[in-house]
Amino acid sequence: MHKLSAMVVLLALLFIPVRSGAQTPDDETRIRDLAVRWEKAWNRHDMKSLATLLTEDADFVNVAGRHWKGRDAIEAAHAERLPQFKDSTWTTKKVTVQFIRPDVALVHVDWGIVGDTDPDGTARKPRDGVFSWVVVKGDSRWLIRSVQNPNINNPPIVSK
Repeated sequence: MHKLSAMVVLLALLFIPVRSGAQTPDDETRIRDLAVRWEKAWNRHDMKSLATLLTEDADFVNVAGRHWKGRDAIEAAHAERLPQFKDSTWTTKKVTVQFIRPDVALVHVDWGIVGDTDPDGTARKPRDGVFSWVVVKGDSRWLIRSVQNPNINNPPIVSK
């Protein structure tokens, strides 16, 4: 179901008029910088800074399959879960960028996390995952429009 949602978003983006002109040599660097900024904000446990990386109308599907809509809701959901992640450390392992159009890209961010807990405070084992991001360019700034965030080869996450 989530793969279908991501495909629908990608297809819809193909029909949105290009707003920002041609792709520049700096675009891939700026997109990769989103992953760096995500990691830094996460490791400061600064959900407000994290939210600035998202479009106002962003969609986020977390590792437990919860779907949050809109920057404010995504920030609030992460802030609510912050006690589970207050001692966590995020590591970005690999970033790949594929341009769909000059102002739309599909980004995969392989990540690892240690130090987080289940909602009841039980320590989790270190785990890995992959973000699938759709990023869009507006006013020469790249932002994350859509996120799918599955764990890789790990047991399901208990989430409230």
